[in-house]
Amino acid sequence: MSDTLYIRGLKAERGQKLQTYLPVLDTNTEIPITIINGQNDGPTLLITAGIHGGEYPGIAAAMELGRDTEPESISGCLIIIHPANIQSFWARSAFVTPDDGRNLNREFPGNANGTLSQKTAWLLSQYFFPLADFYADLHSGDIHEELYPYVYYPGLPNAEISAKAREAAMVLDMEFMVRSTATTGAYNYAAISGVPSILIERGGAGLCLREDIDAYKKDLHNILCKLGLFTNSAPLPRKHTPIDVTDVIYLETNNTGCWFPCFHCGDKIKKGDKLGCLTDLFGNTITVYNAEQDGIILYQCPALSAPKGTILVTYGQIRNN
Repeated sequence: MSDTLYIRGLKAERGQKLQTYLPVLDTNTEIPITIINGQNDGPTLLITAGIHGGEYPGIAAAMELGRDTEPESISGCLIIIHPANIQSFWARSAFVTPDDGRNLNREFPGNANGTLSQKTAWLLSQYFFPLADFYADLHSGDIHEELYPYVYYPGLPNAEISAKAREAAMVLDMEFMVRSTATTGAYNYAAISGVPSILIERGGAGLCLREDIDAYKKDLHNILCKLGLFTNSAPLPRKHTPIDVTDVIYLETNNTGCWFPCFHCGDKIKKGDKLGCLTDLFGNTITVYNAEQDGIILYQCPALSAPKGTILVTYGQIRNN
């Protein structure tokens, strides 16, 4: 890392904290960014929150981390974008950017000449991912999703990248982690590009609870210690070390209806258990869904309204190490 960090017109000297707004290419949209260029040399950690603007605890945790961290405590550089999808955040919109109706997390690596979502993805992938030695993307259950805390790490890049990401995931205080085989999403694209990356999931259902924010901040503290940015701080104690959940099933409805789940997130289920049912607006059953395997429910839709394409329940098998 050089003494001065330059990013598209922004300049952060060694030992400086910069909090400002970064314009998205040729638009009137600006996204808030905190850059903390530590007094000592070290790695660069990129954190994004609010790629989905209705996923609040990670956004709040990122804001508070940027506010409370000073260059004197950092070896290296900490770059925090909070939230990345500012239009979705202010609109309280689930998943999509109001300007173009696109899911920002499905647009990477983006397009400099495209829509707002595509330009935002291009900005992140072209100017921020190349700076990062590690990348953490903070998510939650969206406005119509509740979830049990867990973390994704990429499985498709080379073994070294995947192993580094998994090692960082292991310092989080949560019970479960999932090896992703997807190629979409900000963190997967970053990993394929050579940056060890994780996607953390905490909180959801449109709530921004203090306990979720504080748990997120604890996760981030331990990541900063693990990566060597916090050299004068010890990792915070944890109750859990993540174990793998495999063979994850994302149960998506092919019909529009009213959803009545039978379980809660974090519940363990057996093959054949009734997961819930979909009814019409008169209460008549359209479909009953049963578990295809034993497992743990990671997240589900708690909303009554379930348009076609809604992921109703996501569950996977707990791997006994």
